Amino acid sequence: MSIHRKSFMTAVVLAASVLLAVARPAAAADAAGSVVPLPSADRAQLDKYLGAGVVGDAIASPALMTAESYLPPKGVTLTYRVIEKDEPARTETHKVEDTTDPKFAPGWRYVADPMGAMYFQASSDGGAVIAGDEDRDNEVLSRFTPGEPLMIVGLKPGESRQVAVKVQVSDLSKPDKVTHKGALDITYTYIGAYKVKVPAGSFDAVLIKWEFQGSVGPADVEQTDYRFIAPHAGMVAMVQSRHISAMLIYNDKTKLGKLLQSSK
Repeated sequence: MSIHRKSFMTAVVLAASVLLAVARPAAAADAAGSVVPLPSADRAQLDKYLGAGVVGDAIASPALMTAESYLPPKGVTLTYRVIEKDEPARTETHKVEDTTDPKFAPGWRYVADPMGAMYFQASSDGGAVIAGDEDRDNEVLSRFTPGEPLMIVGLKPGESRQVAVKVQVSDLSKPDKVTHKGALDITYTYIGAYKVKVPAGSFDAVLIKWEFQGSVGPADVEQTDYRFIAPHAGMVAMVQSRHISAMLIYNDKTKLGKLLQSSK
């Protein structure tokens, strides 16, 4: 569900390292179905990178459903407008298809052209995790054990989960040879559900926040991702703020927003 010109793992590989992250939990809402006002700090970030008026009123927030309840139909092409600080606006095309790579099958391959693809696998509760990230720009494959949480079934608005993940990075041409290793601590928070208006239309979408922070090798990493996900439509909007630095030789500050333009 998200994704950008240079993937998160791409930037870390460029810094000769892999990814490590940790973040803080959030207080849970009293019950599923609660209407959760969007916290002012989160709204400020969303309005800044998506534009005022994209995120509307809070609505009743159900517990998170299965991954298949949110994924767009297989074969449908999603087109996004990408707005990045100090960069011209551009477009990306995404689609979901069945995984054929035996390293990640059975599951879904989420293609994000031109950057690469992510490999989703079903979890035992009907949710999904990200098991791998294929980066075409730098021709590397990153694998996550256990997978990064994509959809946690039953999570209620305001609840968080923290997951520790090991990361291995290989060249696409030699996927069995690990060139970098790392560890990832992820805090996954279901903030609530909101009206969202994008070029493709208006949606009732859940808002999930991923927070990353840490360092491996020479690189220090901080990243926050927000994704609005609507039933059977997938990701309809997202914001990413990333800072990766490696001593005095590398510094990447990426801040971007994505808006769904069309689905066909």
